[in-house]
Amino acid sequence: MTDKRFDISRRKALAALGTIGVASAGAGLGTSAYFSDQETFENNSLVAGTLDLGVGYTAHYSDWSDDEDDGLQGDVHMYDGGPNEVGDTDDLESQVGSDAVGLPSNDAWLIAVESEGDAEQFLDNTRTGSYPELDSGQTSSDQSPIGCAGDGPGAATQADDIQELVIDLDDVKPGDFGEVTFDFILCDNPGYVWLNGELVSASENGVMEPEADDSDEDQVEGNGNPALKDDTDDEKTVELLDVVRAAVWVDDGNNYQNGGEDPIKVDSLRNVLGMVEGDLGTFLNASEQYTPDDGRNMGDRNCFSASTEHSLVFAWWVPIDHGNEIQSDTATFNIGLYTEQCRHNDGSGMNSEEVSDGNGGTAPQFDYTFESTDDVTGSSLTGIEVNYPSSSGAVSGASLDSATLGGQDVSGDASSASTSNNGDTLTISFGGNYSISDGDELAFSLSGVSEPSGSYSVNVVVNPQSGQTSFTESF
Repeated sequence: MTDKRFDISRRKALAALGTIGVASAGAGLGTSAYFSDQETFENNSLVAGTLDLGVGYTAHYSDWSDDEDDGLQGDVHMYDGGPNEVGDTDDLESQVGSDAVGLPSNDAWLIAVESEGDAEQFLDNTRTGSYPELDSGQTSSDQSPIGCAGDGPGAATQADDIQELVIDLDDVKPGDFGEVTFDFILCDNPGYVWLNGELVSASENGVMEPEADDSDEDQVEGNGNPALKDDTDDEKTVELLDVVRAAVWVDDGNNYQNGGEDPIKVDSLRNVLGMVEGDLGTFLNASEQYTPDDGRNMGDRNCFSASTEHSLVFAWWVPIDHGNEIQSDTATFNIGLYTEQCRHNDGSGMNSEEVSDGNGGTAPQFDYTFESTDDVTGSSLTGIEVNYPSSSGAVSGASLDSATLGGQDVSGDASSASTSNNGDTLTISFGGNYSISDGDELAFSLSGVSEPSGSYSVNVVVNPQSGQTSFTESF
């Protein structure tokens, strides 16, 4: 390239300036502004993307009723093994055949059917519920599809829209089993997904005479002498949590295990729920490798693609050789899914903080189902006393967010709320316009709670001024 240097002396510069001055003066009425032009690209826009998780489910439950094998082409086979054992994939092929399907899973089966067609028919016969609801004209094997909203970003099906409990069983016996297939879709963007949840409550609900006589039961017959243990006790002796077994796996949507689907965990209900507790829960790997737009190597953490329906199975069963030690035991638990964007994220989990109630605090949930033996059953709801750990001050700024009794909204009957014990206790008074009946569920949530750190328990007293029934929630 030629190096062209400008060489100008002071005299030349002054002469040039003088020439410019003359030219300007000679212009007379002309403008002295610089020539200029502007081209504008208008209506630029920067819009944040969205990531919304849409969900649905299909639930099945087998209690060995006579119609469960209706329409099957082959036989139903029981596992031929020792006490407290279930069959695995090797047993499935050797005892039933290479095309057999084990239920509730191939890796842990109580019964098996001879083909995938029979598995689908068996699940049709034992379906207990689904969401979204079936449309008119659909068969019992169908579930209305989940999806993203057609007129804008976001999911069309949300868990908040589900009006009934996904698992709601009150007479489970040894040998019973079931499963829930959770279907989900990521709207607008791919994402990492975690399975999460928590044990809400567990109770002995009294100890019956046969239960007390069982060698695996460590409490005496009666309703509280000595005091019955629950899930807040260090010994945690609500046997139902340890007897019931559970398995979890990413599924292809057919509600049974096949085609290389491997359980993430097979263990007791207590340990599986423990698996999903924590900051985010248990990471789920998509069955198909997803390559992000930026071409990153995803390693052993795989995103779920957007706008595609994915499925997860939560299967459970009660081993046949267990019985009396779990009589009348109850357990309530939550199961959920959490997602984060895939782009610019390594899947280690960035947003592990709790979701806020929007008022500077958390929004804890409480629920209890009344029984005929409860002192307040048959009386009116007059108050709820919520007791947080001593010196926590957790409810100093809290208030009632919502409340239902037996499915009825009773929050409008709440007349006042006050705190005591330096913000450890919140007392909510009701007008007494709603009666408590056997089987009614009381469900309420608070807003503005300053949650204590670590694990803790909250004692709730219903009608603290008279009668009183109390229960404990663990967080």
